[in-house]
Amino acid sequence: MAKSDELVKYVTERFVRYIETPKEVRRQVRADRREGKEPWQYRWFGMLPVAIDMWTKPLREGARRFGRSLSKRTEQ
Repeated sequence: MAKSDELVKYVTERFVRYIETPKEVRRQVRADRREGKEPWQYRWFGMLPVAIDMWTKPLREGARRFGRSLSKRTEQ
C-alpha cells in the first residue's frame, strides 16, 4: 500500500508543478528540448546517413552542372 501512496503523491506533485508553470515557459522548455535532439536518422543509423550524403554530394552536384537529375532517369 505504501508504494502506491508514494506513487500518487509523486504524480500529484509533478502535475501541480506542471500546471503552476506559465504556458510560455513550458513552450520554451519544449522548444529547447526539440532543438537539442538529433534527427531520427542519426539516432537510428549513426553516421551512416552522413557518410552516404558525403559520398553522393559530388554526384548530385555533377548532375546539376549538366542539367540532369539523378532521381529522374529518362530512357532515350
